[in-house]
Amino acid sequence: MDSRKQAQEFFSRYAPSYTISPSHRAGEDLQRLVALLSPDGRGRLLDVATGSGHTALALAPWVEEVVGLDLTPAMGAEFIRQARVQGFPWVRFVVGAAEALPFPDSAFDWVTCRRAAHHFPHLPQALAEMKRVLTPGGRLGIVDMIAPTDPEAARFLNELERIRDPSHQRTLGLEEWKEQMQRAGLSVIAVEIVEEIQPWEQWWFPVPLDAPAAARALAYAARAGPEAGEVLLRRPEGLAIRKRRGILVAVHEL
Repeated sequence: MDSRKQAQEFFSRYAPSYTISPSHRAGEDLQRLVALLSPDGRGRLLDVATGSGHTALALAPWVEEVVGLDLTPAMGAEFIRQARVQGFPWVRFVVGAAEALPFPDSAFDWVTCRRAAHHFPHLPQALAEMKRVLTPGGRLGIVDMIAPTDPEAARFLNELERIRDPSHQRTLGLEEWKEQMQRAGLSVIAVEIVEEIQPWEQWWFPVPLDAPAAARALAYAARAGPEAGEVLLRRPEGLAIRKRRGILVAVHEL
């Protein structure tokens, strides 16, 4: 199945669950992203792969206009509902892909993309598009899970994520992220890492624990050797996943 269709299928099925997810609604990575971007009450914001709109709505009080874009129309329904509940009926949702943003050049002063880039089949193209729609001097804020530096540990993480969600493409290491952004012509001005230890059940959410893929994931974890130690924690109370997320802010230089 085409990766975009896989993503639409997965996130259409679980859209309401992402709306209520505490980690997505108010994770530490979201707080740090807002702080590092330092919006000043002016300008237009585009949130790419916005999902239920948690990032877009967290920034809405600090900018003049907000547009959320996502590949999945079902997420758009959640986005609009959340915007109304939170008192932001003026924000706008657009269906579209990160690799082909349906906006003119220099249309936004702020662009964000949180917890989504590992789904993009063509990340360099997506970054080029985000830069294209940024005004000169505008800021791009990216949050995504970070792969371990050990290649075997990174391979384990990516395969485990792919079992849970077939639309997962690849998790990059932090240095890869910096290189990708620099290649896109963006100047990285801030980098932070936040870490979250998630019990297996929490990491597996929102996929049901009795889904066919759950048994495959547990079997894959059980076969894992020492290379998985950076990601997979075997604790007396059960398995857990160490999730490291990178927060990178870059500027479209004049």
